[in-house]
Amino acid sequence: MVATDTSTLLALYDETMRRRAHPSGMVAEYLPQLSRYTTSSGSQRFIMWHGFADQYAAAQVDTELSAVQGHAAVLMWKLYGHDRAHDALRSALLARGFNENDPSTLMAASVDTVIAALPQHADGPLTARQLTTVSDLDAYKAIWDDIWPGAPNARYVNDYKSRIEQRDPGVLFFAGFAPGGEGVTSGYMFHHPDDPIALLCGGGTKRAWRQQHAYTLMLTVRAHAARARGAHYLAVEASAESRPILARLGFQPLSTLMFYERVMSSESASAP
Repeated sequence: MVATDTSTLLALYDETMRRRAHPSGMVAEYLPQLSRYTTSSGSQRFIMWHGFADQYAAAQVDTELSAVQGHAAVLMWKLYGHDRAHDALRSALLARGFNENDPSTLMAASVDTVIAALPQHADGPLTARQLTTVSDLDAYKAIWDDIWPGAPNARYVNDYKSRIEQRDPGVLFFAGFAPGGEGVTSGYMFHHPDDPIALLCGGGTKRAWRQQHAYTLMLTVRAHAARARGAHYLAVEASAESRPILARLGFQPLSTLMFYERVMSSESASAP
């Protein structure tokens, strides 16, 4: 399918990256009214898509809170601005103790458009490298602890380490390194083989290394990797700071989104 406008591209994203996604390192459950994805370690369950109407929102949240018991320690719900039952679902999630995380904007562009707009030659002191071993990912925690102190960074890093151990083909990890070998910027990419869209995530740079073209470096290496794997489009869940940069590279806004997260009891997760 070739998307010729933003509405068509959004529909393609909803179908391939949400409703019928093949997320790396997760067990997928495609139900009539929603799609669940649970990490193999039992650390998190994501509700990525739903199709129910307003009057069912509260009951569906209660159903998922019950269903997650014994399967995952954290339940996360991704709610997009164009989703059905948006306001009713937001109210139901907040009423049941979910934390509302920072908003972002879903943006997308064709791979070829982005690559054409990026600098043709590397600029700056940093060097990009793909991370392929469990120990390589220790660099991520150091970077993220600098950027987001107090966030559950170890939870995410441990999940990604398990995906490397499983040789999962659906995620690629990259980092940018200073001349002395210090990892200073991160960026990974979700792309299931043969899917039309690659989702770029995890972009961040240590404070001392900003304004050194780190963001552009991570975009460049992932865009080329996506094209080499056959992806036609790149998508980003962009922060307010990233939106102007991405717009200059041809990315267009498709929707807004929020993450809602609730930590379950310590007994909720199954043993790794």
